[in-house]
Amino acid sequence: MSDAVTQQPWLVDRRIAHLLRTWRLRRPAADRLPSRASIDPLDLGADLLPYIALVDVTHGGTRFRFRLVGSGLIEHAGLDLSGSYIDELNPNRDYVEYINHLYRLACDSRLPVYSETRYRAASGRIGLTRRLLCPLADDGVTIDRFVAAQVFETDQSSGDAPTYTHAASFMPGIAKAVADSD
Repeated sequence: MSDAVTQQPWLVDRRIAHLLRTWRLRRPAADRLPSRASIDPLDLGADLLPYIALVDVTHGGTRFRFRLVGSGLIEHAGLDLSGSYIDELNPNRDYVEYINHLYRLACDSRLPVYSETRYRAASGRIGLTRRLLCPLADDGVTIDRFVAAQVFETDQSSGDAPTYTHAASFMPGIAKAVADSD
């Protein structure tokens, strides 16, 4: 792995890197955010769309609800997340707080947030997820939703595949707001 990729882990997965490039290209100015309408699903491509979610910002920015969820996310979650609030999905309250923290970090920084999480199924199998949460604002200023990508790697051992929604445990890794200079 090159030093640039080691220093910029959001470039490891081509799908995550593609969403970041698309978000940056659609941003109308450095102090403005792209709108939902400026992100064309066709530009994201067939290999990324199954791992995309649109997430609404609700309750004054304190809750986040899945509006639309790709088939790859549904498969790895073990259920269709569409219409659900993030804080209602996972019985592990620490994980819920971690995910909500990522969305709040993106709201506060007004930047995409990249994170990695390792998670374990009750069977012992381990997964790794990489995610990028990109803030959107229909008026260019007030964040009203996110376009998010989340991709997965799962070990090849036997037992139930881990689902990130009902993981027996998780271990946060990197969580970083990604500035233009990154």
